[in-house]
Amino acid sequence: MIDHFEIKVVDFDACVAFYSKVLTPLGIELKWLDEAAAGFGLVGEPNTRFLIEKSDQSAPCHIAFKANDKASVEAFHRTGIEAGFTCHGELGLREHYAPNYYAAFFYDPDGNNIEAVVFL
Repeated sequence: MIDHFEIKVVDFDACVAFYSKVLTPLGIELKWLDEAAAGFGLVGEPNTRFLIEKSDQSAPCHIAFKANDKASVEAFHRTGIEAGFTCHGELGLREHYAPNYYAAFFYDPDGNNIEAVVFL
């Protein structure tokens, strides 16, 4: 349904580092980078699906990235913890969302709520 999406960030360099690290376990890589924007997409696919753009202000949002399996969500969580990012929801089932909803959450450097989720 969605081809790509973009968010505005203030702390651009820190956000590039954040997304480059935590999205890797989900099979998402940095595709291109310039002084004002960065594009991310699936490994093995040329398309850019998620972009961040440097801005004077951001509007914090919630983004849930689809994981392929439980191990990918666990790797996302471990990568974020090891990098010292701010956890916003420990790894685990979120049965109040759905009985098979397995996720972990972090805040990016601009305060966006970033999630990896898989339905078990």
